[in-house]
Amino acid sequence: MTISEPASVTRFRDYVKIETVHPTPDYAKCTEFLIAQAEEIGLGHQVVELVKGKPVVILKLEGSDPSLPAILLNSHTDVVPVYREKWDYDPFAATRVEVENGDHRIYGRGTQDMKVTGSLYLEAFRQIKASGKKFLRNVYSTFVPDEEIYSIEGMMPFSKSQEFKDLNIGFGIDEGGPSINENTYYFTSERTTCPVTFTAHGNTGHGSQFIEGTAIEKLLPIINELMLLRETQLSKLKKIGGIMLFNQGQVTSVNLTMLEGGKQPNVVPATFSATFDIRITPLLDLAEFYKYLEDLAEKNECDIEFHYRDEPNKSLKITETNPFMVEIKSACSKHGLNPVEMVMPAATDARFVRQAGIQAVGINPMINHKLLAHDHNEYIIESEYIKSIPFYTDLIERLASVPN
Repeated sequence: MTISEPASVTRFRDYVKIETVHPTPDYAKCTEFLIAQAEEIGLGHQVVELVKGKPVVILKLEGSDPSLPAILLNSHTDVVPVYREKWDYDPFAATRVEVENGDHRIYGRGTQDMKVTGSLYLEAFRQIKASGKKFLRNVYSTFVPDEEIYSIEGMMPFSKSQEFKDLNIGFGIDEGGPSINENTYYFTSERTTCPVTFTAHGNTGHGSQFIEGTAIEKLLPIINELMLLRETQLSKLKKIGGIMLFNQGQVTSVNLTMLEGGKQPNVVPATFSATFDIRITPLLDLAEFYKYLEDLAEKNECDIEFHYRDEPNKSLKITETNPFMVEIKSACSKHGLNPVEMVMPAATDARFVRQAGIQAVGINPMINHKLLAHDHNEYIIESEYIKSIPFYTDLIERLASVPN
């Protein structure tokens, strides 16, 4: 017997079907969908377009005391590219597949990262509006573009805009990820993404000669030093013990991702560059690490280019007695979840909220789930999705009811 599809799942699938995939995300269609959802639910809405073609959709659940700082639920609408030939199903068909135990999987790009979270916000709002409840604080849900390409035309400018300041945000919720075990991991901080290119310029000439002062000679010490840093950080991670995936945020990862230079084999290149993807743990001083990289470049007579450079976290550390954190843990307890704090090993838009001096937590209540963000055949287990709706419904009520 085929189980009929719940309406909440149909709406989630409709969202996944919108091809907000880089390099040309269909943000226009996505905006139409979100506004239609807001109007159907009964939410206030506005669209802010600080960069042409890059809309931020803001939905509003009005509170009884708008003078109180509001709650922010943030999610991003864009998704990463796919290798279609590696997928068993069309990545933008949101195919619903029944599995052995009668449950279903919803396959599609963005099902985990992170359209599932945006959909859960919408479904929670739908339940709250249907109940007729009204809470103290305004609650805003922002659907932002370009998170997957460093947010340079997304949350970064929006978080600095007057439109963002006018929301009067007091606390933020952002993305987590499905847990591979029975714990629910939440993130109060995250590593800083630092894509950096070192470029060396040197003498050129015929490949048969011992030419001195070459670009490669200048660049190699930088490569060697950063690869040594990688080795020491990996060793430190292994010594922490436990599941490495969960502890990565406590160390700085270094990966050499691009080497560029040379015209042909018998010509010594005049220019050579190396690009690294570095994720800096929040346990290090960010300004000091940036200076370390700049000094490394200067010492070896190389140019340095930060593809993008983050600002420090300006928000206060979230303690166990923080009233919002108390409510997050209470919501977890009510729904049988075991909350465990982690440093987010990757980057999320929560960093821009924190840079604005606002505390933020990343969370996802789905447990015992394979982690497939950015992977082939990305999917969500339907029952976990449905179970997560009341969690967010309860979480919103708790956060929005915290007194001043």
